[in-house]
Amino acid sequence: MVELASNPEQRRQGLMGRTGLGPDQGMLMVYPAPAILDIWMLNTAIPLDVGFFDAQGRLVNTISMWPDGGKRIHTSLQPSVYALEMNMGWFERHGLGPGVKLTLPYPVQAR
Repeated sequence: MVELASNPEQRRQGLMGRTGLGPDQGMLMVYPAPAILDIWMLNTAIPLDVGFFDAQGRLVNTISMWPDGGKRIHTSLQPSVYALEMNMGWFERHGLGPGVKLTLPYPVQAR
């Protein structure tokens, strides 16, 4: 199950304070317009992978992120509107790489 973060407050909170995630749990952050997205690991104790998706839902790039107290900024390689945070290794385990299409079960609007 993936939680949705579609407003600034939800995106800012992200997965901070979590002590664990189930194998297929994560968070989909939705942004109002394509942009180079920056993600950090402030107050996040779980190693994560983030996948950045463009406005057409294509996976642009993935990055593995280790808990570091928010010292490092992780950036999309191209303008993106979605950032999917999952347990580290999730994208590789599922064979998902650049170009894979994200399909949402219903339209999502971001603020």
